[in-house]
Amino acid sequence: MNKRSFYVIGLGKFGTALALSLMEHECQVTVIDYDANTVNSISDKVTNAIIGDPTNESTLKSSGVSEADCAVVCMASSMNDSILTVLILKELGVENVVARAMSERHRTVLEKIGADHIVSPERDMGEKLASILSRRGLLDYIEFSDAYSIAEIVVPERWIGKSIAENNIRRKHNVTVIAVRRSDGKVFVSPDPTLVFNKGDTMSVVGDSANVDKLAI
Repeated sequence: MNKRSFYVIGLGKFGTALALSLMEHECQVTVIDYDANTVNSISDKVTNAIIGDPTNESTLKSSGVSEADCAVVCMASSMNDSILTVLILKELGVENVVARAMSERHRTVLEKIGADHIVSPERDMGEKLASILSRRGLLDYIEFSDAYSIAEIVVPERWIGKSIAENNIRRKHNVTVIAVRRSDGKVFVSPDPTLVFNKGDTMSVVGDSANVDKLAI
């Protein structure tokens, strides 16, 4: 299977964490930023690193971004630059454009200009977003917010041989199981409560960030 290709545009704290985490998830990652020192500091840790103005159409076009599976606009210093970059990416035909919103007003504008997905991450959410982005297809069904998060975790040994309902996951842990992945790769999306966990299963759960984190420990 070919590695998924991502472009991370803007290397602040969030963008840098996202780029490095996507690399850990065995994705191809190209980063773009104005600042040469910032780009050079990460260049040996990503697939490709470009110093340039992402609001310049020629910069983005020559980077090959139109062939990417996903481009993530992480710029936080200028709402105008973020909006212009998203516009250019869509004009270049990038299939999946994710943009970071700095405010509700920014989110509204991004929605109107055609951003495919909009995130409002808390500090250090780059790593959590990477774990979601790197899983084929899941992003199409998930909307992020500051209060909620998602994680894919190994099903605890004590739950094996029992169904989702029998484990009483929602009541005991205040999270919802949205997918179960068998060891053979078969995936059950929105699984029936009667689905019985097998050894080697992983599950994707969504809920309040604190509850998800507790379950993932």
